[in-house]
Amino acid sequence: MKKKLIRAGILLVIFICGVAGFSSLMNYQSTDNKTDMETASSPSMAMMIEDTEVNRMYAYADDMDVRFVRDGLTPVGTDRSLKVSITPNGREIDSLVYEVCTSDGEQVIENNKIRSFTEEEDGRLTAEFTLSQPILMNQEYALNFTLSTEDGTWNYYTRLLQRAGLSTAQYVEFVNSFYTKTFAQDDTGDLTTYLEPDTSVVSNSFRSLDIHSDVDMITWGDLNPQISRPGIPTIEDISENSGSISLTYYISAENENGEVEKYQVDEFYRMSYNQTRVYLLDFQRHVKQVLTTEQNLVSNGKINLGITDTDVQYMSDSTGTILAFVQQGDLWSYNIETNKMTRVFSFRDTGSNDERNDINRHDIKIVRVSENGDIDFILYGYMNRGQHEGQVGTSVYHYSAEQNAMEEEFFLRSLQSREFLQKDAEKLSYVSEDGNLYLLLEGNLYRFQMEEKTYEVLQEQIEDDCFFVSENSRYAAWMDGMDPYNTTSITFIDFNTGEQKTIQADQGTRIRLFGFINNDLIYGVANESDIVTNASGGTDFAMTEVRIQNFDGELVKSYHQDGYYVLDVTIQENLLELSRATKVGDSFAGTSGDQIMNNVRSKQDEVFSVITSTTVRQGNVTSIQFAADSSGQPPLVVDTKIIENPDRTLNMELSSESEDKYYVYGGGELSGIYDSASQAVAKAEEESGIVLNTAQQYIWEAGNTGDRASISAQDLPEAVAQASLDATALNEALKGQGKVIDMTGCTLEQILYEVSAQRPVIAKGENGQAVVIIGYDDYNTILYNPSTQETYYFGMQDSTDTFQANGNVFLCYLEDIQ
Repeated sequence: MKKKLIRAGILLVIFICGVAGFSSLMNYQSTDNKTDMETASSPSMAMMIEDTEVNRMYAYADDMDVRFVRDGLTPVGTDRSLKVSITPNGREIDSLVYEVCTSDGEQVIENNKIRSFTEEEDGRLTAEFTLSQPILMNQEYALNFTLSTEDGTWNYYTRLLQRAGLSTAQYVEFVNSFYTKTFAQDDTGDLTTYLEPDTSVVSNSFRSLDIHSDVDMITWGDLNPQISRPGIPTIEDISENSGSISLTYYISAENENGEVEKYQVDEFYRMSYNQTRVYLLDFQRHVKQVLTTEQNLVSNGKINLGITDTDVQYMSDSTGTILAFVQQGDLWSYNIETNKMTRVFSFRDTGSNDERNDINRHDIKIVRVSENGDIDFILYGYMNRGQHEGQVGTSVYHYSAEQNAMEEEFFLRSLQSREFLQKDAEKLSYVSEDGNLYLLLEGNLYRFQMEEKTYEVLQEQIEDDCFFVSENSRYAAWMDGMDPYNTTSITFIDFNTGEQKTIQADQGTRIRLFGFINNDLIYGVANESDIVTNASGGTDFAMTEVRIQNFDGELVKSYHQDGYYVLDVTIQENLLELSRATKVGDSFAGTSGDQIMNNVRSKQDEVFSVITSTTVRQGNVTSIQFAADSSGQPPLVVDTKIIENPDRTLNMELSSESEDKYYVYGGGELSGIYDSASQAVAKAEEESGIVLNTAQQYIWEAGNTGDRASISAQDLPEAVAQASLDATALNEALKGQGKVIDMTGCTLEQILYEVSAQRPVIAKGENGQAVVIIGYDDYNTILYNPSTQETYYFGMQDSTDTFQANGNVFLCYLEDIQ
């Protein structure tokens, strides 16, 4: 009997252990779904100029809107022959199809399949092909590739331009020679031929250099780096007179502790060529350190970020214990109490030098940091690898400190390139605690319910100068009616709760919104009678009071002084600058300014600060300081895992822009989007860039205005020959031929580019009468008088003065895409 009881007890124990083990196994299988990010699977492609790769093309998983993808410009000769390079990255290539279409993507010119490839010694595949259809000179086209592999299909995009007299090969050769010579310290003498050092300026910073920087800094001083990954030149724009090329490459250097540092280097070159040599017109270099898990990043109460911008995005929890920060597309977290450093998110793979992981075309927005170390953040841009590899979009992640893993909660796909998405996301992107994502997309404010994958528009047709967001993005406000000088109510919203409140102007007054300081709203109040047109034609919004108000409706501070009016408010970090005036008759005369100080500091501001120090080897370096001292022990550094979930993607089709926008590209990037052509031209001139419209047609180019030009008066369209200054009427009359561009506000010097491009310009001349500019030389403009139908010369200085005195009113037209 005793043996039976023992045997039964043993069986019971085995049964209980089996059940517990099975339950544990099932529980493990159902919850431990953490994994590493999937490796990149896409091949790489580039165009070729002679035998040199240029214009690296990114692999896109979706059919992108070609109007908003501008990853490089490929010049093509009159023989229309092209060469392409493919790096398979271990994939079997099945086929490659190319398509040429108009710059707006509306018309396909030709498509064809590339059937033969040459395998190079390094494993790349190259192919030459010739366009069968002729294309117009000086007009951009979209060249799209579809590459089929054993694992799927990828799309690649570049722009195509046929122009005469280009020096493409010389520019590409110069760039490759210049940047490699900066590392050869015994062979840098001829670099001084191209640089223009300004000895009056002393700089110890590698982070930002230009053509006027010291040659020793250009050649890397005491940093002693090596090229770890060479760059591939990207042709940004090119004309008969000049060319612009950008270049990204990676370098490494060893620090005092024997640790290997990694840096991303972005360079921009603007050049001209005179048949004998290249002249460097502009040079810019930006260097940012890429932090790695192999480095000791914490010492002496500082997180050492190395060579990077001082404008560091960081956020702490409410106690000032946990710090999250972003550098070079990576999100890091540091726990002061546990001395633990975590790389929360990165496309980079430790120990890998795969160029696809380093594509820096995404950004991260920290939304909140919790006391337990959890982090909510938004990732937006081009996805290098993982489940969204090759897509552009906005992703919402939650990082769990307890599990040391991050989980994607939502993904919104975009068919525009990262640059356009970035402009919107930087203006507003926020995730509420109850699962709503707020985004500004193409001028509309959206609320997305992430769990349900639904959305609604909260406000349409937002104007930049009428919409403002608080620094932490929790609050926003906008002027109802979107008119900064005629607003009677302001909508104030708390994104965390979704609650909206209205600030109403008193009878006989108007209110104007200026933005936020901390999370408090700043707006001004003006009597209707004090809103007047000033001598320069602008509007004076003369405010008797400036208010700072919180979301609960409490007046935090009010500014009013008898006899003084506030014309404008400029917001700095902890300060409001007030531009003041006194009333003289019915107008206002400027007087001394005033200030409103902000003395409120958060726990984050009390504990953390960004500082700059100077070292012998790295020059100026940036750190986040958090304490006077620390334990002195290097932190524990860890990487996170990803929690696998079903696809959280929302595919939403946004309506295309109905109104034309003007896009400025300068310094190798999209630098601005404008409603006004004249503002876009001014920005492009400042950056030696170009202006394109929504259809990607050239509106203006820096440095590409000819010395002289003429247009036959007999060739003027009838609507232009009549020289109407009514843009709407002129546009209607030109329907089917072209579209009017209102360039009012440009200078005559800027407007001559249009004439050089064979576009006649209607201008308001003497006594307000319309004339048509149909030519110019060194000394005169050539004008057509619509009343007399006569052509005559008018001195250049007299023309400048006359047009300026009449408001610099200019109308030209752009022919429809052929």
